[in-house]
Amino acid sequence: MELKERIALARKQAGLSQEQLGEKLGVSRQAVSKWESGQNNPDVAYLAEMCRLFGVSSDWLLLGKETEQASAPARCPDCQTIVTGLDNFCPNCGCSLKAPPKEQYALVLKTGIYSPNDDTTLCQICSEGIYKPSFHLPENYSENDTHRILNNAPRVLFRGLTLDQALAIQGRFLQSSYLQICSDPTGNTPLPRLMDCPYKPDTEHGMSFSATVAAVILGVMCAILILSFL
Repeated sequence: MELKERIALARKQAGLSQEQLGEKLGVSRQAVSKWESGQNNPDVAYLAEMCRLFGVSSDWLLLGKETEQASAPARCPDCQTIVTGLDNFCPNCGCSLKAPPKEQYALVLKTGIYSPNDDTTLCQICSEGIYKPSFHLPENYSENDTHRILNNAPRVLFRGLTLDQALAIQGRFLQSSYLQICSDPTGNTPLPRLMDCPYKPDTEHGMSFSATVAAVILGVMCAILILSFL
């Protein structure tokens, strides 16, 4: 496979037309067409940006050599549209790409859940329409469909959740220990990496508000008691 063919293949896998790729790189559709037909070769700067945009390594794009792991293409934190370092705002939803990334979580099914109550729970959550599932369900789905989902682990059930939302969903399942809340800052973190980043409550640093209030009250009472003996 030649460079021109790898550019075309990577562009199509990223879901971009020649015109869309040209817009992201600041060139015309005709320029992209000439790259993919072999009439011209892109400059090094464009090649580097395409590697980041397509989520492929420079070794693969230039030489056709595979690497163990290529970085994922950058995406808008809100709508997940592929973006590049040339974009200050998402071309799809207008979200600022310079703002700090939102803290978001995914809910991962670690192993099969066999309780019929959990089939019902997942079906209810999906029917409520509040959270968008990360799996496909037929139009007229039933608990048989959610049963198949729960028996096909490990898999991501929901993404783009706040911590409170993830905890609320997890708490609705009878077998909640099979569900793992994972940090998902990009909204599309691969499953193996998700499972390596489980959410852990910060119990080592600081006290809760109620514990702090209790400590203050206890301190005041001790001070009053000491003063009464003076």
